[in-house]
Amino acid sequence: MILEYINAYSAGVIALWATWCILSGKVRDGVLGKIIYAVIALSGYAIMARSERAFFSSTIAGTTLYVSLTLAGARHWFMVTYWPKTMAWLCRTLKCDQCLYGDNRTSHEGQRKL
Repeated sequence: MILEYINAYSAGVIALWATWCILSGKVRDGVLGKIIYAVIALSGYAIMARSERAFFSSTIAGTTLYVSLTLAGARHWFMVTYWPKTMAWLCRTLKCDQCLYGDNRTSHEGQRKL
């Protein structure tokens, strides 16, 4: 019985965290990140709202929560590991005006380089 409450509370905390990530201006994950957070939030709320007592059975909401958390983790890993090199390659290939290597040009984050 206590494990059922722990599972429900953890799904609620995950849903609240994902909702904060969607609504906060501090989280700048783009459209794909916001969609992933929305799926996480909705599946977390679905786990909390169901009326069944057994929280350990495999459900669509639980599977969706786990898959969306996995996608968020994979996206975070890609952004930390490979995105700087990918962005530099894109800037070189596309020869964009906002390339990070230019003098006195604005970077992609909107901040002025010194």
